[in-house]
Amino acid sequence: MSGLNFPKEIRHLDITDLERIERFRRAGYGGSVSDSLTTLGITNTVFADRFKPLRQGMQLVGRALPIKLHSQVDLNDFPELREKQQKMWDAEGGHPQKRMMRAVANSAPGSILCFDCGGDMQPAHFGEMSCQLAYAHGCRGMLLAGNCRDTQYVLKMPDFPMFTFGTRPNAFGGWIVTEVDVPIYLPGHITHYVKVCPGDYIFGDNDGVQLIPKDVVDEVLLRVEAIFEKENEERQQLASGMPIDEVYNVFGVL
Repeated sequence: MSGLNFPKEIRHLDITDLERIERFRRAGYGGSVSDSLTTLGITNTVFADRFKPLRQGMQLVGRALPIKLHSQVDLNDFPELREKQQKMWDAEGGHPQKRMMRAVANSAPGSILCFDCGGDMQPAHFGEMSCQLAYAHGCRGMLLAGNCRDTQYVLKMPDFPMFTFGTRPNAFGGWIVTEVDVPIYLPGHITHYVKVCPGDYIFGDNDGVQLIPKDVVDEVLLRVEAIFEKENEERQQLASGMPIDEVYNVFGVL
């Protein structure tokens, strides 16, 4: 970032989240996002390396829609509890997963589903049909602290990057959505947990996944774009055979 001087004020852009996603994907990568956050004094926003993309090259960018899950026993063996639970769901507006998808549909396009699965790694927590439903209503990817399945079909989707702890074929074992669009805590890399609030931004690529606080997302984007332009100039000069001493005199430590 040698030679770049950023303004002190936090800038904001009058653009949609889909436009933000496109601009981050064009200019951004893990290092430039991390460096931009550091220049703002923001650290400890890197998620644990347990989050892996379904395939290399995926870029996960968008506005966080946090979801809390919990393990659940099979209530078919407990009809009274099942009836009580159904009445509770009806009073709250329907099945929890339906409420989650409604939250996706009611929000502007560009959301990222962020799942806190409570540490349960037994079942698969999301599959391709759920991905298709979420995508059709504007969701643009998923950060899943658990397992996914149907990955051969998820990978055929045109624009649904997914970073997950793993894959499993079984949905049985039991889980349930407990809260929708509330702050959650996902495993961190530098800190034990990273807090994810509704509206924060998620950026993930081959280097890992990071959180961008919602209040600075546009400022980070503008700094990422400035780094992108500056580094493209540097790449051209390096490729032309710029002498080593001149490289460090002009650019500093790369």
